[in-house]
Amino acid sequence: MRPPLTNLPIVMTDVTVRAGDVTVLGPLSAALAPGAPTVLLGPNGAGKSTLIRLAMGLIARTSGRMTWGGRLAPIPERAAIVFQRPVMLRRSVRANIAFALAGRGLSRAERRERVRGLLDAAALGALAERPARPPRRGAARPRPPAPGRGPP
Repeated sequence: MRPPLTNLPIVMTDVTVRAGDVTVLGPLSAALAPGAPTVLLGPNGAGKSTLIRLAMGLIARTSGRMTWGGRLAPIPERAAIVFQRPVMLRRSVRANIAFALAGRGLSRAERRERVRGLLDAAALGALAERPARPPRRGAARPRPPAPGRGPP
């Protein structure tokens, strides 16, 4: 039996990311191994988000060497990332989950079944048809009338 495919460990050796003449990250050598969670701490602008995007294969390094599970490129199906401000499309909870699964090569029936299972596992079945995005702040509340303009 073959071991499961994984992107771990992610090994970076003398990796640098530049934007024009500015070095945004590096040079950095590090390894992200399976097991306990890895925590990144640092002040604003330290390169934490850049490092995560680099590790996920979302941006390219300018120099250095990287491997994902011993390979020169990550397996996209084995990668997931949640940004600080998650992007929810203007669709229902169900439609957002289905959209995320669309690139997996599943048939429509398989996607429908998978979505149902994920909604049940997260106890979101009752909310499946609700909009995934909350109303904009203040949009759900009526505004009070301006002083002197309200009903008598």
